[in-house]
Amino acid sequence: MDSSTYCTSTIFGLITILVVFTFHQAVKGSRLFAALVALWIAIQCGTALAGYFKITDTIFPRLLLLVVPPAALMAWLFLTGPGKALIDRMNVDLLTMIHVVRAPVEVVFYWAFIDKMVPHEMTFGGGNPDILAGLSTPCIYYIGVMRSGMKWRLLVLWNFLCLGLLLNEIFRAVLSVPFVFQTIGLDQPNVLVLQFPFVLLPGVVVPILLCAHMVVIRNLVKAHWQEPKFMSSGRAVINHFFS
Repeated sequence: MDSSTYCTSTIFGLITILVVFTFHQAVKGSRLFAALVALWIAIQCGTALAGYFKITDTIFPRLLLLVVPPAALMAWLFLTGPGKALIDRMNVDLLTMIHVVRAPVEVVFYWAFIDKMVPHEMTFGGGNPDILAGLSTPCIYYIGVMRSGMKWRLLVLWNFLCLGLLLNEIFRAVLSVPFVFQTIGLDQPNVLVLQFPFVLLPGVVVPILLCAHMVVIRNLVKAHWQEPKFMSSGRAVINHFFS
């Protein structure tokens, strides 16, 4: 591993640690969550170091094995009673601030492009504007969370827009991996996510960022959607009492 790749790997490792730690704090320091994530990271790192994901000529893309468990966990969170109860307790402020990491992630992508590990289309110079989500996060957090100077609808809108930017990046990354359905970066495929430690991007970092957006949108809408109904029912009770 040359010095530039080592530097990129180190920075990405620090980003992953920050994302996991912040999400862990957002779920109120759940020990079960910490144990599951630690086990999942260990499995990913072990299989990546063994070169398992570098084999791309199989019928079933091995990289999908990184996506299925997080997708199943997110389905459990949003579709089951215990999962929804856990979401209700999550810290929306931390789940907003967590997106600041998307700016350095885009820098990592640019360095990886220089090292010929991702196509130009995955960088901010190649039409991937996801860096805007990371750069806007401190401002949104300061105005919308610390000073409470932003309407909740605008915060929801920001989350929807940044969710769209993240999905755009996911599509670009998936379509540039050297599988049979590759349509982007044919001259320079996305081999970054096939090796250690960058397998943690689709297996840990991206699912957490997706989940953070969805939890914030759900909790904000739920909190403010119920408020008018509560106030209306309260006024109805008062009017009935004095009529």
